Amino acid sequence: MAYDQTMEIPASPENSPGSSEDVSRLPLPPGSSGLPLLGETLAFIRDSGKFLEERRRLHGDVFRSHVLGEPIVFLVGPEANRWIFAGENKYLRNRWHLSARKLLGKQSVAMINGSAHLDRRRLLAPHFTYATMRHFVPRIEALVHQHLEQWLSAKQPFKAVDAVRALVFEVAIVLLMGESRVDAAYMSRLFKQWVAGLFSAVPVDIPFTTFGRGVAAEKEMREYLTPLVAEREKLAEQPPDTLGSLLSARDEQGQPLPRDTVLDELQLLLFAGHDTTVTATSNLMMMLAQHPEVLERCRQEQQVAEKGPLTLESLRAMPYLHQVIQEVMRVIPPVAGAFRVTTQDVAYGGYRIPKGWQISLSIRGTHRSAPWTSPERFDPDRMGSERNEQKPQGAYIPFGGGPRVCVGQHFAMVEMAVAAALLLRGYQWELVPGQDLSLIPFPIPLPRDGLIVRFSRR
Repeated sequence: MAYDQTMEIPASPENSPGSSEDVSRLPLPPGSSGLPLLGETLAFIRDSGKFLEERRRLHGDVFRSHVLGEPIVFLVGPEANRWIFAGENKYLRNRWHLSARKLLGKQSVAMINGSAHLDRRRLLAPHFTYATMRHFVPRIEALVHQHLEQWLSAKQPFKAVDAVRALVFEVAIVLLMGESRVDAAYMSRLFKQWVAGLFSAVPVDIPFTTFGRGVAAEKEMREYLTPLVAEREKLAEQPPDTLGSLLSARDEQGQPLPRDTVLDELQLLLFAGHDTTVTATSNLMMMLAQHPEVLERCRQEQQVAEKGPLTLESLRAMPYLHQVIQEVMRVIPPVAGAFRVTTQDVAYGGYRIPKGWQISLSIRGTHRSAPWTSPERFDPDRMGSERNEQKPQGAYIPFGGGPRVCVGQHFAMVEMAVAAALLLRGYQWELVPGQDLSLIPFPIPLPRDGLIVRFSRR
């Protein structure tokens, strides 16, 4: 599996910061600022995919707009992605939209920049290497088995998205906090309310609004986690989980991370390791049900796979399953894009992008463009070694890239592979006719009716 890393591209007047005098002579990218104050926000929120494609047809792969109160330049394609990843902490820095900036902990790895960000990633990275996943595979397998058997007990059609969400949340809790006594159902309810607030278009803290409920949920979730963290702080030796690493960390003066920072990080990692995996796993189930020939090839691979408990080695010996997972994330990226902000006037594609403007990293747009052949078609073979269409760096970026590439990408891939392998081996599911399978475009792409399935044992 190929994942993007930082790659410098040759400097040129068209794709480098350039001198202020050179850049000042360049025109702004084509596009529109839309209505006063609102800009083009409503069109973007209504359907960000349609918004992107309509403007690409008009202007090409570089265009400007005004969304969520700020000027923004959309860049699409592998070269643009490489330029964005290479610009981290140089001419670009990470930028979340306003509601997320208010609800994500200010000291979490997603919100900090520069050397502080790199130091925090170095602290977290050992818990998310591919080799580390070896110790989690048995636990993930046990939890998946437990949940799939619960699905059988439903005896009637149910929303697979909700069932997958409960499974993924419990797995994330185990990875982050080990065997800590966490009420997963209670936390999951608060978490869902908090995440809805993260993507609120109008982040005004008024009770009963989406953002207001998100603020209340974040506060309640923090109050619930605080005594659990305090209890763990008393241990002479920390268990080998992510919370243990956060509590064991010491700065240059030998001081531990402040408790608020630890809580910020736990909440962020729950968010980062949850919604994207729910999206990819749910859409995997949908697309396998819609493509019976792909489903049959997956089942055939499982029939010849090593029997017994799953291991990293046995998962690695399922190449077609991994191609399917990758192709699902290409066709329906769990995250449509991300944002950066310019720290100086920069030049890209022959255009000037002023300091302080937002830059949109378009994952969905990239996955639906060259070098992919017939990009609208679901075709797992394109991910195989013979065709290897994702080879150009920056063409396949479901986990982002550069210094901010998703720290949990290996965990997500292993978790999805375990869940898919067990589904294929022991169960079958059918989509209930008449439901709306169109995707909710924002904040994450999921079937509108929740993917209603009939579930049974094979």
